[in-house]
Amino acid sequence: MIKNKVAIHEFVLFGVFVFLILVKIVTGNFVFGLDLLWWLLGGVIGFLFVFSDRFVYSFLMKPDEALGTRLKDLFGRNKFVEGMITLLNERHEQKELVMRSFLFLVVWLVLALLTVTSVSSAFARGFMLGIGIHLVFDLIYDYFWNHARFDLWFWQIKREVSSEEKRWFVILVPVIFGLLALNF
Repeated sequence: MIKNKVAIHEFVLFGVFVFLILVKIVTGNFVFGLDLLWWLLGGVIGFLFVFSDRFVYSFLMKPDEALGTRLKDLFGRNKFVEGMITLLNERHEQKELVMRSFLFLVVWLVLALLTVTSVSSAFARGFMLGIGIHLVFDLIYDYFWNHARFDLWFWQIKREVSSEEKRWFVILVPVIFGLLALNF
């Protein structure tokens, strides 16, 4: 199992950025300007935005669990860094994360398609790309290296999802994401 998932997140984010920029350079569609910086900033913020579902889980969905009360105490005493570290270290306790779910990912794919076809703001396009990079990375990581967490992607579905259906989901989502990413 890969040990430092946070560091791998960073490599994946910047690797995708570099790849997409190289594709734009090779195809002759690259323009260096302020829009590129806004796009990159939006991507980083979108990528980090996915971590906010841990706050939603701890403070809104399950505030009475041990992790939620511990985080309220830390943030209440203005120990923000310690609270963030605790939040990341105790991520295995958070089971039903809103953004790391089948339904959210399907909604994101629809919104990403609309963003690619209708939004001209470089920041907004980068923001949607950053969310997608994070979600697709987590989906693939969980499928190959964290099987227990992978099953939790389907917590909102009220039936047993077969392993074949899960496998097709893991195949289709990155392919669709890749096609969309080339247009962000």
